[in-house]
Amino acid sequence: MARQNNKNWKGSSYKKKYIKPPKKKEHFLDKFNTTVEVRNGDINGAIRKLKKILENDNRQKELSKREFYEKPSAQRKRKRDAAKKRTQREMDKRIFSGEMPLQEPSGVSFMKSKKKRRKYSDKKATVARLRRQQNGWL
Repeated sequence: MARQNNKNWKGSSYKKKYIKPPKKKEHFLDKFNTTVEVRNGDINGAIRKLKKILENDNRQKELSKREFYEKPSAQRKRKRDAAKKRTQREMDKRIFSGEMPLQEPSGVSFMKSKKKRRKYSDKKATVARLRRQQNGWL
């Protein structure tokens, strides 16, 4: 009993545990605080203006994206595919501008797929056409 009356004794019942309050989750629409003023009773004009604002902010896309749950693996795949598409678009832009040469694909897998061969030949034809236009001959 003498031990419990001692002020310096730190038993489990004397420990104060700090519990962090849970973070309040922000709703994804909270960042979109947009108001449209109705002037002179022109409701149709205000609705048109609101629709244009919503369209420019891609809010409809955001709403449709959040309509159904997307698994984290599907989300990663979608983002990875978007990144691949973006880099491919940048590479194509550099190739078509003449900044970078069109590289010949190599390997057996290229020869097997008709779709890949067709894609490469189309790109090659486009590059040739664009180079002719840049040089001034059509």
